[in-house]
Amino acid sequence: MKRMSVKMVSKTCAFVLTGFIAASVLFSPITASAGPAYDSDFTKTYVFETLIKPALTNPYTDDNGIYEQLELCFRYRVMTMGEVLDMYDHGYTVPVTVLERLYKAGWINSYVYHRAAGLVPTPEDMSDVFDYVYYYNANPDLQAVFGLNEEALFQHFLLCGMAEGRRASVNFDPVYFKNRYPDIAAELGDDMAEYYIHYIIHAVEQGRVGSPEDQAEKIDHLNDYANENDPRY
Repeated sequence: MKRMSVKMVSKTCAFVLTGFIAASVLFSPITASAGPAYDSDFTKTYVFETLIKPALTNPYTDDNGIYEQLELCFRYRVMTMGEVLDMYDHGYTVPVTVLERLYKAGWINSYVYHRAAGLVPTPEDMSDVFDYVYYYNANPDLQAVFGLNEEALFQHFLLCGMAEGRRASVNFDPVYFKNRYPDIAAELGDDMAEYYIHYIIHAVEQGRVGSPEDQAEKIDHLNDYANENDPRY
């Protein structure tokens, strides 16, 4: 394999960066254009019209009132954290203080929190799909260009690696994920970057596995749980 020059990497990243910045400025939820990734009670007009919309649009409802309504939706599983981003696509926004409380309470993850708040994603936000040491070892063409520099590798991953479908974690292989779940592949097509985001937002709620290693780990956890609760032991 020919070693990528710094100039070539810079050119590629510059091209992808243009699209990345445009998407960030518009703040378009990644899966919103195709509708919610899976059914939930939030998709029913009744729930939105009676619980969520009044809280977001009533000028007399303070941040605490908005939080209580959204927290109620999460508590009774009539809303998923991915649908927080879907609301933005429909013209509704959630106060940053409310997003922060939802995040600290564990109702949304750091990616959804920062994405909805308009903040730049961090390595922690992407930790389900990105590990800089794994990314370095899995991509020899980047080693001579960036070295074991976490920030440089993370930026390359955001701007180029995701679009190219590069694997960056033992927990997630975008090609495996796409092939394993034809329903997701039908929705996302060949836009490889979207598979990473879908996994971050929906995998836990949907019970999806991101790689053969991820599946094996989940099976081990289930076996351990079964053994711990087996009355014969």
